[in-house]
Amino acid sequence: MFDKQAQAQALVLEELGVEGSKVHTDIHGVDWNHYRYAVEVRPEGEAPFRVESETKVPVNTRPKRGDLVTVDYEHKSQKTEIRIEGDERYDPGVFREKWKKEEAAREHALRSGTPLPHAPDEPRWTVPAKCPECGARVDQAAAEASQDPRCEYCEQPLPRIPARAGELA
Repeated sequence: MFDKQAQAQALVLEELGVEGSKVHTDIHGVDWNHYRYAVEVRPEGEAPFRVESETKVPVNTRPKRGDLVTVDYEHKSQKTEIRIEGDERYDPGVFREKWKKEEAAREHALRSGTPLPHAPDEPRWTVPAKCPECGARVDQAAAEASQDPRCEYCEQPLPRIPARAGELA
């Protein structure tokens, strides 16, 4: 992609919007679009720099403000692209592999009579319908399945009660 490329960590400062209006759906049914981001690239041993980055990302699991991501960048032009591939937070391929492993473990448990593993769509927490910090409506289904439920708007942690015995809040 780049002449002399390097990798670095970058902080997503802001989502600047969608490039164009065409959403591409891949063979797995994942919707992708081109988003522009303002990022602060933090190369190891070099001074950080800020740049705009256009990146093709899955629509439902794209990076948000405050996320630390891996980027490929060119030293001279500082052209930067966020690496989605391999990032367990955004890469649909990683989600599919995880789902396949969970299904295989479930099938094995059913055949062998061992306890069933935790279902991925089973709620982990009970969270409030409104954020106590800013009052915004909470997507309870998403927040209750999240490892670290936060308000989508103010990004503050949501109070939570474990849905299953033995988990800590």
